Amino acid sequence: MKAGGADSDASSQHPGSRAARRSRAAGDRAGDRAPALCLLGVTRSRNWRSGRSTDDLATVRYRDLEALVRSAPYKVPESAAQEIQAHQRLVENAMRRDTILPAPYGVVFRSRRHVIRFLEDQYIVLDEALAFVDGHWELRLHMSAAAEETTPDLHDLATHLYSELRRFARASVPLEGGLLSAAFLVDRTAWIEFVERADDMSASNPEVTFDVTGPWPPYDFVKMSV
Repeated sequence: MKAGGADSDASSQHPGSRAARRSRAAGDRAGDRAPALCLLGVTRSRNWRSGRSTDDLATVRYRDLEALVRSAPYKVPESAAQEIQAHQRLVENAMRRDTILPAPYGVVFRSRRHVIRFLEDQYIVLDEALAFVDGHWELRLHMSAAAEETTPDLHDLATHLYSELRRFARASVPLEGGLLSAAFLVDRTAWIEFVERADDMSASNPEVTFDVTGPWPPYDFVKMSV
């Protein structure tokens, strides 16, 4: 009887046993009932602790990457302006603490396990992207003609001014709109100097109006696909 009892106990704990399968199924159902996670962005982990949370935010870690997430229903989110702005505010608050790869609004994972799988599958791309934008913020410049009419000479001037500013940024990308619009990836310790330099250019070229906005997370330098 004792030997038989020992065999029965071992069988109930075996990974392939019926009891073990029931236990795993119960765990999966519990995981499905847990709140889903909306992705805000990916940052570099600065310590060995995972799951840090502040208010409604938490982190999910894989190796030296952390996904910044918040609880959310597992459904297609509403594309209301208020919700999008709230998402952007959280991302922009996070960028002031550390470099972040901003996620587009509406990326929702069923569970932590799915977030970890995303970090694992995209590790190399995310790692290289963080290395590229590390310590930098985005500034956007919109140039417009001070007069109603634009001329080829004015376009040439705007292109020249853009090229001059490009020298003080790690990277830049053209944007649509106005006489000339562009995003610049600027060292976060030198963004004020960049704005002042743009102001000086605007004062020296009154035929062109400058509008510099930011700093922003590197929205235009990261195209995250999930």
